[in-house]
Amino acid sequence: MLLDAKGITRKLGHRNILSNVDISIHAGEVVSVFGANGAGKTTLIKILSTLLPPTSGEIWINGLEVKKHRDAVRRLVGVVLHEPLAYLDLSPYENLKFLGRIYNIRSMEERIHHLLSDVGLNQFAREPMKNFSRGMIQRFMIAKALLHDPPILFLDEPFSGLDISAVNLMINRIELERQRNKGILLTTHNLEFGYRVGSRFHFLVNADIESLGDKQQIRLEELTANYEQRLNS
Repeated sequence: MLLDAKGITRKLGHRNILSNVDISIHAGEVVSVFGANGAGKTTLIKILSTLLPPTSGEIWINGLEVKKHRDAVRRLVGVVLHEPLAYLDLSPYENLKFLGRIYNIRSMEERIHHLLSDVGLNQFAREPMKNFSRGMIQRFMIAKALLHDPPILFLDEPFSGLDISAVNLMINRIELERQRNKGILLTTHNLEFGYRVGSRFHFLVNADIESLGDKQQIRLEELTANYEQRLNS
C-alpha cells in the first residue's frame, strides 16, 4: 500500500472541513474523489501531500509515518494544485532546474526538456511564468509534479482550466503513470473525467468520505444518479 490515511479530521473553528476520513492508495490504481466546490477536496489533497497538518488522524506513505518523516515523504509525492507553486518571475525551465537541484535529479537537462515537451511547453520554456494563462500554469504543474518521478501523485481538480487538448493530455498522462505502477489520487467535480480515469471512487460530502467501490461495481450512470441524490439530500 502506497498511502494509508486513517481518521483524517480538519477543523476550522468549530466546523469540520474533514471528518474522520479514511482513504488508501495502492500501486497501479487511480482513486477518484468527487465533491462539489467547498467540499474539502483541496484540504484533503494538501493534508495528504504534507502541505497542511490535520487536526487529528494518521497518514502513512510508503510505510513511513508522515508526522515523523515529513521530509522523506515529500520526496515520494508529486502534487498538482490550483495555485501555482512556482516562482512566477522565473521561466518553467528555471523553476524545474531549481527543483531538480534540490532533488538531485540525474540527467536533469534531458529530464526537463522531455517533461516540458510532454506537457506542450517547450516553446515557452524560457518565458516568465507570470505571462502564462491558467491552462499553461496547469501544464507546468504537471511537469513539476513528475520531475522527481514520485511513486504517488495527488491531483486537485486536474482538468480545471484546461482546453480539450490539455484535458486529453492529462487523461493520457494519468493512464501512463498508472501503467508505470504509480498510485494516483485525484479530486474533481467532473464525474465524467474522474470516472474515465479512475479505478476506485469516493464521494466527499458534508466533510465525510463515502466509498463507492471500483469501476467493476458501478457504472457512470449509477454514480451520477447517486451523486446528485447525495447532493440534494
